[in-house]
Amino acid sequence: MDFFASQELARRNTRKLMGLLILTVISLVAAVYALVLAIFVFVAREGEAKVDIWAFMQSSENLQILAVVIIGVLTIVGCGMLYKITELRAGGPSVAHLLGGKRILPNTTDFAERRLLNVVEEMALASGVPVPPVYVLDKEPGINAFAAGHTINDAVIGVNRGTLEKLNREELQGVVGHEFSHILNGDMRMSLRMIGLLHGILVIALIGYQVIRIVGHSSSGSSSKKGDGGKAAIFAVGAGLLVIGYVGLFFARLIKASVSRQREYLADASSVQFTRDPGAISGALKMIGANHETSKVQQSNAETISHMFFANMTGSMLSNAFSTHPPLVPRIQRIEPRFDGQFNEYAKRRTWSSESEKDEKKKKPMGFEKFGIGPRVSQGLAPMGMPFDPVVLVATIGDPTDDDVIYSRFLIDRIPDRLEAAIRDVFLARCLVFATLLDERPDIREAQLQILKSHEKEATVAHALELEPEYDAIDMQFRLPMFEILQSTLVGLSDKQYQGFRDTVGQLIQADKSVSLFEFFLRHHLIGHLDRHFGKGLPHRVHFEQIDPLREEIGLLLSILAEFGHTDEVSAAAAFQASIQILPATMRNLKYIGSRWNYPKLADAMKKLSHASPSVKKIFFQAAATSITFDHEITVIEAEMYRAMGESLGCPVPPIMAIKTIERGSINQS
Repeated sequence: MDFFASQELARRNTRKLMGLLILTVISLVAAVYALVLAIFVFVAREGEAKVDIWAFMQSSENLQILAVVIIGVLTIVGCGMLYKITELRAGGPSVAHLLGGKRILPNTTDFAERRLLNVVEEMALASGVPVPPVYVLDKEPGINAFAAGHTINDAVIGVNRGTLEKLNREELQGVVGHEFSHILNGDMRMSLRMIGLLHGILVIALIGYQVIRIVGHSSSGSSSKKGDGGKAAIFAVGAGLLVIGYVGLFFARLIKASVSRQREYLADASSVQFTRDPGAISGALKMIGANHETSKVQQSNAETISHMFFANMTGSMLSNAFSTHPPLVPRIQRIEPRFDGQFNEYAKRRTWSSESEKDEKKKKPMGFEKFGIGPRVSQGLAPMGMPFDPVVLVATIGDPTDDDVIYSRFLIDRIPDRLEAAIRDVFLARCLVFATLLDERPDIREAQLQILKSHEKEATVAHALELEPEYDAIDMQFRLPMFEILQSTLVGLSDKQYQGFRDTVGQLIQADKSVSLFEFFLRHHLIGHLDRHFGKGLPHRVHFEQIDPLREEIGLLLSILAEFGHTDEVSAAAAFQASIQILPATMRNLKYIGSRWNYPKLADAMKKLSHASPSVKKIFFQAAATSITFDHEITVIEAEMYRAMGESLGCPVPPIMAIKTIERGSINQS
């Protein structure tokens, strides 16, 4: 799977989908206009007036009616759509709350919940995406799941309670891999827009229903026949709107179902690639077929997001025009062509506790020997023979495999117990972030401690000081995974707590009147991610379809990447020159600027490039990959910066095993 091509395809599909739905709205306008004309003729004839339809159609009065109908329908649909989109503005969390989901706390001790979080964390780190919050629908015994959000930065994973209780670890991995495919393929944003427009169309029917109720109520309360003709006309308007609204919804749902079914096949295939185990996703589908609760979701709001679930939320295993998912048997047969439809046979022979689950509570790495990982990793080194082809490196973006999952599990398992406990606890996670910002210079450090004492409680300062030496002692390669888990924990802060945390972080960074590379990335990524979660930032919209307007920004970023990846100016300049050869000919005269840059310019460049189209971003990452592989060795800082740029630009990069540590160290240094 080409991540950038998938993102472009998602954009094209969204435009096509919106085009079809807009045609549906235009049809609604035409239908309402015809209804109004019919009512006009009816009322005129009731008053015994002669109506020349052709003459009326050519009159200015008709144009006024048409204008009112167009404005009225678009206003109703637009307001209904805006209401639903606003309701879901927070992205994934708002969808989870709409379904009555309860967030699983990062430090949960429940075995089934802990197992699910472990699977999600491993896959998130393997994908290079922020670890999404996980929700469980406690009252749903069926086997189902969903992924929701505007972008990879505000996505959540949700599962039925039955998914936790009835699937083993491999099957759970298959389901989670399927949902991560929706996150990586850009399906979620399209799904949320679809929800908004469907609601807008539904509002027309709801208005018609209310009109009928009001007329019916007023008629039952009066015995007078005066004005019955007017009431009949109003009743006809209400009935007409009710019918038109539901007919429009009928066709809109047909479109939704058609688009959704194709995306489900793609997500199944991606899950197989992710886990490299066809039995994982097919096993989960077979368990749905063998379970009497199937994949039902009984929550009243579930139909609204039916297309976002792993399987049919109605529990049906058959297909119909409105089915948002293909039938179970064809889905399984695309993965296992010889499957004969015998769900119960699979359920009888599979075991609930899989082999990998036996070690779920142990700090025991599984399968790492395939990487040749041993003591060298703790020295900042990784296996030799790693491919240094930039094309291969770019191809890994948004396209993780089970090797990435295993390596991610290794990274998590090597985080010291005390730090692992800290990154999963909201209070201690805050303390750890503060600890990472404490300066080694005595005067700056004292100023920072004073800031902490004035903003935070004494216990916060004490824990920060306790965690500081443990953080300093951890290997560089484990720091970025720690922060990716930690940021998922911090979404558990209240709005007020987050604002206080954000202010304190800002003051700690500014204590020395300068910004280090680590502080920049901390503020740009951790705080930027949390800002989007707490509604302080919006999803990145595409403003740049071509690369030329981003000439200076790309030159700056490639210069910084080359500078920090090499110990001398000559080799850095050579890496930069190699990287710009990947760019269009008009940009190959860019100059290496060395250290002549500052952090505000870096922030502006990252922000501007985040609004580029996927095809433009792909060119940038091809150039960046050429830079970091130029000397046939990837340093820790190159790996960290490359991944951090990926996260900032919405292009998830799987973990990169650096093979060398140079004097510049990591982004934790100035």
